[in-house]
Amino acid sequence: MPLTTAQQVRLRISDQPMIADNVYTFDGSGTIFALPHRVITSATAFVTDSNARWTATGAAFSEYTLSWSATGSALSGYRARYVYSVFNDDEIDHFITAGGNVNGAALEAVQTLMFDGLKRAAWRASDGSEFDDTKAMGLLKDLYATLKEEQHEDAAVGGSISSWAIEQENV
Repeated sequence: MPLTTAQQVRLRISDQPMIADNVYTFDGSGTIFALPHRVITSATAFVTDSNARWTATGAAFSEYTLSWSATGSALSGYRARYVYSVFNDDEIDHFITAGGNVNGAALEAVQTLMFDGLKRAAWRASDGSEFDDTKAMGLLKDLYATLKEEQHEDAAVGGSISSWAIEQENV
């Protein structure tokens, strides 16, 4: 079965769904906790039972938060297992519409990632911790340049991909 345009875009930008399985700690006061990933498509939360086994709960997930119906005991653990991606389906559809094709949609996605990356390229917190994402920005710039070059090449051949066999005649 051929891939849909959205699946092709996800493949092109390496935004395949991933699985996270992490253990976190309750703070003793909150009931809503932010997760490190934004687009969560399916999820289950667990707490330990009296035999120290993970037991599924009825916690609720939104696009990037986990909500509990009651406050957990301070310093007790909970586990969140979920499937996530960088972009949701509506965003991918928007990229396809704005970009016009798979390559154009990939360019739209990379531009979005670059803009987001500018907000957090390098920073230092008051506790001394640092974050430097400038290498990721460099990779995004390289990817953007490659996609633009491919777009230009496609336009030069009338928007179609020329045959390898035909091109070999010119070698």
